[in-house]
Amino acid sequence: MVGTVGIWRSAALAACAVIAALIIGAPDPDDSFRSAIALHDFGHVIAFGLVTALFSFALPARYHQGLLHRARTAGLAASAALVLGGAVELAQAASGGNADLWDVLRDAGGAFFVALILVARDSALSVRVRAALAVAAILVLGPFTFPLAAALRDEALARTQFPILASFETAPELSRFRIGKDYNARLVATFDDEGRPASAVQLTLPPGKYPGIALSFFPGDWRGFRALRLLLVNLDPVPYEMTVRIDDAEYDYKLDMDDRYNRSFVLSPGANRIEIPLADIATAPRGRRFDLGRVQSLLVYAVDLAQPRAIIIGPIALVR
Repeated sequence: MVGTVGIWRSAALAACAVIAALIIGAPDPDDSFRSAIALHDFGHVIAFGLVTALFSFALPARYHQGLLHRARTAGLAASAALVLGGAVELAQAASGGNADLWDVLRDAGGAFFVALILVARDSALSVRVRAALAVAAILVLGPFTFPLAAALRDEALARTQFPILASFETAPELSRFRIGKDYNARLVATFDDEGRPASAVQLTLPPGKYPGIALSFFPGDWRGFRALRLLLVNLDPVPYEMTVRIDDAEYDYKLDMDDRYNRSFVLSPGANRIEIPLADIATAPRGRRFDLGRVQSLLVYAVDLAQPRAIIIGPIALVR
């Protein structure tokens, strides 16, 4: 019997090593889906919660006898899981992988969530104490579930809004974009080129090589549409150029502008309606056709901006 228990404990430790190896060797998620990125991140919480449970199981029986010993066991298992998590990130960094200190925090979240649950299961505790520990465990886990829930919610909203890619009517839509923190982005009401009211985002482009924003998360099948339409409002009294760049899943960054759609537009002061025929996008890459069924990113940016520029970007949509 003792030998069988020892085998199971050894198997638990081996499982911890397997989990660590799988995390080190796991491929990066599809970065066109926020939910895939968020699920990949949340996987650290799940994995190291499981590692904590396995470490706890692997400890000898004397570590599980009595409330104090069980609490220490849970803390020891969580600490061991956190050390393993740090070692995994160091191994990823050494192998040229994507090491991330935030992953260590996610590992800690999963580890201490399970540690609290392990302690809360002790029948020697009063109902109130067990309930308090369970609530504490939920509070530990909560912040790590929010990014995944938010990503799933906005992806569902984006599918509902399509062929509108961004209406700028709600703040969560800004999470579809990559916008610099120093851009002071905020939702505003504006008017389009025909004087009609429109929701938009206002931001300040700082001086630099390529200041702008990138729309990264949206339904990528643009087949069957005629054009891409967006509103750009130049708040300055002088005209200047803005570039629109669109990449598909086959984009080869080594070919740079020859393998994507890339065009500059002169913005007059006031509202500017930009309409780009999808036929132009389809024939933009040199030597191949742009894959309108797998569009991955839309960038709007200035080039070699010498001074700050205030700009409003209005609804972005496909039109038939």
